[in-house]
Amino acid sequence: MMMESAKNIWDAISRQYSQKNNYAQAYEIRKESREMSQGGLSLAAYYSNLSHLWQQLDAYCTHRPSIPTELITFQKDIEKEMVYDFLAGLNPDYDQVRVQVLGRDPFPTLEEAYNLIQHEERRRTSMMPSVLPDRSTLVAVSWPPPVTTCGLKLDPKDKNPVVCDYCGKPRHTRMTCWKLHGCPSRGRGGHSTSSRSQAHMTETSASSHNPTTESVAALSSEQILALQRMLSQQQLDPGPSVGSTNGISNLA
Repeated sequence: MMMESAKNIWDAISRQYSQKNNYAQAYEIRKESREMSQGGLSLAAYYSNLSHLWQQLDAYCTHRPSIPTELITFQKDIEKEMVYDFLAGLNPDYDQVRVQVLGRDPFPTLEEAYNLIQHEERRRTSMMPSVLPDRSTLVAVSWPPPVTTCGLKLDPKDKNPVVCDYCGKPRHTRMTCWKLHGCPSRGRGGHSTSSRSQAHMTETSASSHNPTTESVAALSSEQILALQRMLSQQQLDPGPSVGSTNGISNLA
C-alpha cells in the first residue's frame, strides 16, 4: 500500500489497530476492575492487579479535555473512581481504616489511600506473634485436668472442699478414707465388693466371739473322745441316765 506521507501511514495504522471503539472489551475490563476483591492476595498484589486494569481502561478513553483547569478536574474524578474501586475490594479486616480514608477532607489521592492501608497492614503484621503456641499447650495452661485419687476425681474449681484429717486429702472424711480402710475393688457388674467384705468380716468376728466355739476349742482330745462315747450310749439308750449326766458335768 502506497502512502504519500508518513502521516498518512500512521493514520492508517491507528485506524486499523486502534481499540478505542471496542466498547465490549472496555466494558469487560471496567466490570472486572469493579468486581475485583483482595481475597487471599497480599495488599501489594491486589493493588498491582488493579493498576494493570486501570492502564488498559486508559487506552479506551476517548475524552481528553483541552482546557488545563478542566483536565485537572477530569483527572481528579478518574482518580476518585480508582480509590473507590481499591477500597471496595479490600477484605473486611480493613473496614475501620477504610472509613478513615473516606472521611478525609480533602479527599485523598490514590497514592495516599494506598499508603494509609499499607500502614495499617504493617501495624498488624508487627503486632502478630511470630510463632503461634501449640494448641495442646494452650489447653494445658488454660484448663488443668482434675486430680484423681484412687478413682476419686477432684474438681479444681471447688473452693472449700472437705479435707480428711487422716490423709489430708480433700473431698472425703476419715470414715470414707480409702488410705485408711483400703480402696474398694469393683466386682462383676460394676458393684463394689466392699459391702461383701464388711459382711464377711462381721461374720468372722461374730463367730470368733461364739462361747460354744470357745468352749469346744478348750477341750482336750481325751475329753472329746469321752464325750463322743457318751453321746453314742445316749443314742442306744434314749432313757435318762444319771451317770451320763455326771460324765458331762465332769467334762465341763
